[in-house]
Amino acid sequence: MEKKKSERNIFGFDGSFINFCDKLFDVMALGFLWILCSLPIITIGASSTALYYAMVKCIKKGDGYIAKEFFRSFRMNLISGTILWVLIAAATFAMHLNIGILMKETDGKVGLFFICVYAITSIYILAASCYIFPALSRFDMNVGWFVKIGLYMVVRYFATTLAILLVLVCAMGLIWKIPMLMFFLPGPVAFVMSDFLERVLKKHEPIKEENNM
Repeated sequence: MEKKKSERNIFGFDGSFINFCDKLFDVMALGFLWILCSLPIITIGASSTALYYAMVKCIKKGDGYIAKEFFRSFRMNLISGTILWVLIAAATFAMHLNIGILMKETDGKVGLFFICVYAITSIYILAASCYIFPALSRFDMNVGWFVKIGLYMVVRYFATTLAILLVLVCAMGLIWKIPMLMFFLPGPVAFVMSDFLERVLKKHEPIKEENNM
């Protein structure tokens, strides 16, 4: 009797299996929304912010509808997200441009040293962006502070930084092997990364003071 009851709980409409399927569908749907809103390229920042916001609020906390919360965050953070994305893209482009020039013009140890410096800087910018857009979804500050907090968190939470970079590298490796996965991985990758990032962001949330009655 207990076994049959357990099976009904798992596979029934109110069971954990159905809930798992619902969440998996929502995670994948958020990934598709991210791809759709990132197509103009310049909106990748706002789209990434909306992805993280909806992932945490709807999937992690079970509050609200994914499409509604995604587009709500997208509209709210469109300007700030676009500015931050342009800054990040410009800085990354400059690093890769310098690497390309050095690889063509130099072949000595000095050139190799600067190539390594620019490559590490490029990775640092990527890591900082992994903090910047989640922070934008959570906090209300000017653009400069988001840049500062992203650069700070890369070093302050170095173990978390390594973890999220490992997730990105694994995802990129899978996409390199199977290009079609680029349409299916954004949601799951954001879901996994949010586990690490939430632990960091919660430490920087303002302390809510309880009113004494």
